[in-house]
Amino acid sequence: MMKKFGIPVGFDSTKGKPVAGNDVGAVRKVTKRQPRQYMNRRGGFNRPLPAEVNR
Repeated sequence: MMKKFGIPVGFDSTKGKPVAGNDVGAVRKVTKRQPRQYMNRRGGFNRPLPAEVNR
C-alpha cells in the first residue's frame, strides 16, 4: 500500500556507490587567516581595525 502512494519502503546508503548528477561541483579552497589585534594597538584603541589579510 505504501508503494502504491509513492512512499519509499526501504532505505539504503549511497556510501561507495556512484550517484547520478554528482559529478558537477566546485573546489572549496581553505585560506590561511591572519589574526587581528583588537587591544593594545599602536595609535590607540578606539580606531577601525586594519583590513583582514588572507594568504
